Amino acid sequence: MDFNLAGVDRLNTSKSVLRERMTLFWSNHFVCGEKNVVYAQHYNNMLREYALGNFRDFVQAMSKEAAMIKYLNLRQNVKAQPNENFARELMELFTLGPGHYTENDIKESARAFTGYFNMLDGTFRLRRFQHDYGQKTFMGRTGNFNGDDIIDIILENRQCAKFICEKIYRYFVNETINDSHVTSMVNIFYRDYDISKLMRYVFTQDWFYDNDNIGNKIKSPIDYLVGLSRTVPFSLKNEKAVIKLQKLL
Repeated sequence: MDFNLAGVDRLNTSKSVLRERMTLFWSNHFVCGEKNVVYAQHYNNMLREYALGNFRDFVQAMSKEAAMIKYLNLRQNVKAQPNENFARELMELFTLGPGHYTENDIKESARAFTGYFNMLDGTFRLRRFQHDYGQKTFMGRTGNFNGDDIIDIILENRQCAKFICEKIYRYFVNETINDSHVTSMVNIFYRDYDISKLMRYVFTQDWFYDNDNIGNKIKSPIDYLVGLSRTVPFSLKNEKAVIKLQKLL
Protein backbone atom coordinates (compact mmCIF):
# COMPACT_ATOMS: atom_id res chain seq x y z
CA MET A 1 0.00 0.00 0.00
CA ASP A 2 2.78 2.44 0.95
CA PHE A 3 4.59 1.50 -2.27
CA ASN A 4 1.49 2.37 -4.31
CA LEU A 5 1.12 5.75 -2.57
CA ALA A 6 4.79 6.53 -3.15
CA GLY A 7 4.39 5.81 -6.87
CA VAL A 8 1.39 8.10 -7.21
CA ASP A 9 3.19 10.80 -5.24
CA ARG A 10 6.19 10.61 -7.58
CA LEU A 11 3.96 11.10 -10.60
CA ASN A 12 2.41 14.12 -8.90
CA THR A 13 5.45 15.85 -7.45
CA SER A 14 8.61 14.69 -9.22
CA LYS A 15 10.65 17.23 -11.16
CA SER A 16 11.53 14.39 -13.56
CA VAL A 17 8.01 13.96 -14.91
CA LEU A 18 9.03 12.20 -18.13
CA ARG A 19 11.16 9.66 -16.25
CA GLU A 20 8.23 8.84 -13.97
CA ARG A 21 5.88 8.60 -16.94
CA MET A 22 8.32 6.28 -18.71
CA THR A 23 8.67 4.21 -15.55
CA LEU A 24 4.91 3.71 -15.62
CA PHE A 25 5.04 2.87 -19.32
CA TRP A 26 7.77 0.26 -18.88
CA SER A 27 6.01 -1.29 -15.88
CA ASN A 28 3.18 -2.13 -18.28
CA HIS A 29 5.66 -3.43 -20.85
CA PHE A 30 8.03 -5.53 -18.74
CA VAL A 31 5.10 -6.97 -16.85
CA CYS A 32 6.03 -8.66 -13.59
CA GLY A 33 4.15 -9.73 -10.47
CA GLU A 34 5.90 -9.88 -7.09
CA LYS A 35 4.56 -10.07 -3.51
CA ASN A 36 7.97 -9.54 -1.90
CA VAL A 37 7.96 -5.76 -1.42
CA VAL A 38 11.77 -5.56 -1.41
CA TYR A 39 12.04 -7.32 -4.77
CA ALA A 40 9.11 -5.27 -6.13
CA GLN A 41 10.69 -1.99 -5.04
CA HIS A 42 14.06 -3.02 -6.47
CA TYR A 43 12.35 -3.90 -9.76
CA ASN A 44 10.54 -0.57 -9.90
CA ASN A 45 13.77 1.28 -9.18
CA MET A 46 15.44 -0.64 -12.02
CA LEU A 47 12.66 0.46 -14.38
CA ARG A 48 13.17 4.06 -13.26
CA GLU A 49 16.95 3.87 -13.66
CA TYR A 50 16.80 2.63 -17.26
CA ALA A 51 13.54 4.30 -18.31
CA LEU A 52 15.33 6.85 -20.51
CA GLY A 53 18.58 4.97 -21.02
CA ASN A 54 19.82 2.35 -23.44
CA PHE A 55 17.25 -0.32 -24.28
CA ARG A 56 19.93 -3.02 -24.66
CA ASP A 57 21.22 -2.37 -21.14
CA PHE A 58 17.61 -2.18 -19.96
CA VAL A 59 16.65 -5.64 -21.24
CA GLN A 60 19.81 -7.21 -19.88
CA ALA A 61 19.22 -5.67 -16.44
CA MET A 62 15.58 -6.77 -16.50
CA SER A 63 16.59 -10.38 -17.21
CA LYS A 64 18.72 -10.42 -14.05
CA GLU A 65 16.18 -8.90 -11.66
CA ALA A 66 15.05 -11.13 -8.78
CA ALA A 67 11.37 -10.33 -9.36
CA MET A 68 11.54 -11.35 -13.03
CA ILE A 69 13.69 -14.41 -12.31
CA LYS A 70 11.00 -15.58 -9.91
CA TYR A 71 7.99 -14.50 -12.00
CA LEU A 72 9.02 -16.25 -15.22
CA ASN A 73 10.55 -19.33 -13.63
CA LEU A 74 14.19 -18.65 -14.42
CA ARG A 75 15.10 -20.34 -11.14
CA GLN A 76 13.71 -23.55 -12.60
CA ASN A 77 15.60 -23.07 -15.88
CA VAL A 78 18.49 -25.50 -15.54
CA LYS A 79 20.75 -27.37 -17.95
CA ALA A 80 19.12 -30.75 -17.34
CA GLN A 81 15.60 -29.41 -17.92
CA PRO A 82 15.34 -25.95 -19.55
CA ASN A 83 12.26 -23.90 -18.67
CA GLU A 84 11.04 -21.86 -21.66
CA ASN A 85 8.79 -19.31 -19.92
CA PHE A 86 11.24 -16.40 -19.86
CA ALA A 87 12.66 -17.10 -23.32
CA ARG A 88 9.17 -17.07 -24.83
CA GLU A 89 8.02 -13.89 -23.10
CA LEU A 90 11.32 -12.15 -23.86
CA MET A 91 10.53 -12.37 -27.56
CA GLU A 92 6.73 -12.31 -27.60
CA LEU A 93 6.07 -9.55 -25.05
CA PHE A 94 9.29 -7.66 -24.48
CA THR A 95 11.21 -7.34 -27.76
CA LEU A 96 9.81 -8.74 -31.02
CA GLY A 97 6.10 -9.48 -30.79
CA PRO A 98 4.30 -12.65 -31.92
CA GLY A 99 5.29 -14.34 -35.17
CA HIS A 100 8.89 -13.15 -35.40
CA TYR A 101 10.65 -16.19 -33.96
CA THR A 102 10.37 -19.98 -34.09
CA GLU A 103 9.73 -22.61 -31.46
CA ASN A 104 13.32 -23.73 -31.93
CA ASP A 105 14.49 -20.17 -31.19
CA ILE A 106 12.63 -20.40 -27.89
CA LYS A 107 14.18 -23.75 -27.00
CA GLU A 108 17.70 -22.66 -27.89
CA SER A 109 17.47 -19.29 -26.14
CA ALA A 110 16.08 -20.98 -23.00
CA ARG A 111 19.33 -22.96 -22.87
CA ALA A 112 21.28 -19.70 -22.93
CA PHE A 113 19.44 -18.42 -19.84
CA THR A 114 19.96 -21.58 -17.80
CA GLY A 115 21.51 -21.06 -14.37
CA TYR A 116 20.01 -17.60 -13.79
CA PHE A 117 19.41 -17.23 -10.06
CA ASN A 118 19.31 -14.62 -7.30
CA MET A 119 20.51 -14.49 -3.72
CA LEU A 120 18.10 -13.87 -0.85
CA ASP A 121 18.82 -10.12 -0.98
CA GLY A 122 17.94 -10.07 -4.70
CA THR A 123 21.51 -9.96 -6.02
CA PHE A 124 21.88 -11.78 -9.34
CA ARG A 125 24.01 -14.92 -9.49
CA LEU A 126 24.74 -17.35 -12.31
CA ARG A 127 24.79 -20.95 -11.08
CA ARG A 128 27.65 -22.16 -13.28
CA PHE A 129 26.92 -25.86 -12.84
CA GLN A 130 23.29 -25.30 -13.93
CA HIS A 131 24.23 -23.30 -17.04
CA ASP A 132 24.38 -24.92 -20.48
CA TYR A 133 27.73 -24.04 -22.04
CA GLY A 134 27.04 -26.01 -25.23
CA GLN A 135 26.59 -24.68 -28.77
CA LYS A 136 23.19 -23.12 -29.49
CA THR A 137 21.62 -22.16 -32.82
CA PHE A 138 19.44 -19.07 -32.47
CA MET A 139 17.94 -17.05 -35.31
CA GLY A 140 20.40 -18.50 -37.81
CA ARG A 141 23.45 -17.94 -35.62
CA THR A 142 25.42 -20.66 -33.84
CA GLY A 143 27.67 -20.22 -30.83
CA ASN A 144 28.15 -20.75 -27.12
CA PHE A 145 25.59 -18.05 -26.33
CA ASN A 146 24.63 -16.79 -22.90
CA GLY A 147 21.58 -14.69 -22.05
CA ASP A 148 23.20 -11.35 -22.92
CA ASP A 149 24.28 -12.77 -26.29
CA ILE A 150 20.68 -13.77 -27.04
CA ILE A 151 19.49 -10.24 -26.25
CA ASP A 152 22.20 -8.78 -28.52
CA ILE A 153 21.06 -10.99 -31.42
CA ILE A 154 17.42 -10.07 -30.87
CA LEU A 155 18.23 -6.35 -30.96
CA GLU A 156 20.06 -6.78 -34.26
CA ASN A 157 16.63 -7.54 -35.72
CA ARG A 158 15.02 -4.27 -36.85
CA GLN A 159 11.66 -5.76 -35.82
CA CYS A 160 12.66 -5.18 -32.20
CA ALA A 161 12.97 -1.42 -32.74
CA LYS A 162 9.69 -1.43 -34.68
CA PHE A 163 7.86 -3.33 -31.94
CA ILE A 164 8.96 -0.87 -29.24
CA CYS A 165 8.30 2.21 -31.39
CA GLU A 166 4.78 1.03 -32.20
CA LYS A 167 4.07 0.53 -28.52
CA ILE A 168 5.40 3.99 -27.62
CA TYR A 169 3.39 5.51 -30.47
CA ARG A 170 0.18 3.91 -29.19
CA TYR A 171 0.86 5.06 -25.64
CA PHE A 172 1.99 8.63 -26.27
CA VAL A 173 0.52 9.58 -29.65
CA ASN A 174 -2.40 7.59 -31.00
CA GLU A 175 -3.83 4.08 -30.75
CA THR A 176 -4.06 4.10 -34.55
CA ILE A 177 -0.61 3.53 -36.02
CA ASN A 178 0.69 5.88 -38.71
CA ASP A 179 3.25 3.79 -40.57
CA SER A 180 5.32 6.72 -41.83
CA HIS A 181 5.58 8.22 -38.34
CA VAL A 182 6.62 4.88 -36.84
CA THR A 183 9.15 4.27 -39.61
CA SER A 184 10.80 7.61 -38.83
CA MET A 185 10.91 6.63 -35.14
CA VAL A 186 12.49 3.28 -35.97
CA ASN A 187 15.18 5.03 -38.03
CA ILE A 188 16.16 6.97 -34.91
CA PHE A 189 15.81 4.16 -32.37
CA TYR A 190 17.50 1.36 -34.30
CA ARG A 191 20.78 3.28 -34.53
CA ASP A 192 21.75 2.79 -30.87
CA TYR A 193 18.53 1.97 -28.97
CA ASP A 194 18.75 5.23 -27.00
CA ILE A 195 15.33 5.76 -25.42
CA SER A 196 15.88 9.42 -24.55
CA LYS A 197 16.81 10.24 -28.18
CA LEU A 198 13.66 8.48 -29.36
CA MET A 199 11.40 10.37 -26.96
CA ARG A 200 13.03 13.70 -27.80
CA TYR A 201 12.41 12.98 -31.47
CA VAL A 202 8.74 12.11 -30.88
CA PHE A 203 8.03 15.21 -28.80
CA THR A 204 9.63 17.57 -31.32
CA GLN A 205 7.74 16.36 -34.40
CA ASP A 206 4.93 18.45 -35.85
CA TRP A 207 2.76 15.35 -36.19
CA PHE A 208 2.84 14.83 -32.43
CA TYR A 209 0.75 18.02 -32.15
CA ASP A 210 -1.64 17.28 -35.02
CA ASN A 211 -5.33 17.74 -34.26
CA ASP A 212 -5.83 14.03 -34.89
CA ASN A 213 -3.49 13.24 -32.01
CA ILE A 214 -4.54 15.88 -29.47
CA GLY A 215 -7.02 14.61 -26.87
CA ASN A 216 -7.63 11.31 -28.65
CA LYS A 217 -6.68 8.96 -25.82
CA ILE A 218 -8.93 7.78 -23.00
CA LYS A 219 -7.06 8.21 -19.72
CA SER A 220 -6.19 5.23 -17.60
CA PRO A 221 -7.18 5.42 -13.89
CA ILE A 222 -3.70 6.54 -12.83
CA ASP A 223 -3.52 9.09 -15.67
CA TYR A 224 -6.92 10.44 -14.63
CA LEU A 225 -6.05 10.80 -10.94
CA VAL A 226 -2.65 12.37 -11.54
CA GLY A 227 -3.96 14.66 -14.28
CA LEU A 228 -6.84 15.79 -12.09
CA SER A 229 -4.49 16.50 -9.21
CA ARG A 230 -2.25 18.61 -11.45
CA THR A 231 -5.15 20.52 -13.01
CA VAL A 232 -7.24 21.03 -9.87
CA PRO A 233 -4.96 20.27 -6.90
CA PHE A 234 -6.72 18.38 -4.13
CA SER A 235 -5.82 16.35 -1.06
CA LEU A 236 -7.52 13.45 0.67
CA LYS A 237 -8.04 13.34 4.44
CA ASN A 238 -7.25 9.65 4.23
CA GLU A 239 -4.36 9.22 1.80
CA LYS A 240 -5.06 5.51 1.46
CA ALA A 241 -8.41 6.35 -0.16
CA VAL A 242 -6.46 6.88 -3.39
CA ILE A 243 -6.11 3.09 -3.61
CA LYS A 244 -9.88 2.69 -3.32
CA LEU A 245 -10.30 5.26 -6.10
CA GLN A 246 -7.93 3.29 -8.32
CA LYS A 247 -9.92 0.12 -7.72
CA LEU A 248 -13.21 1.86 -8.47
CA LEU A 249 -11.85 3.36 -11.68
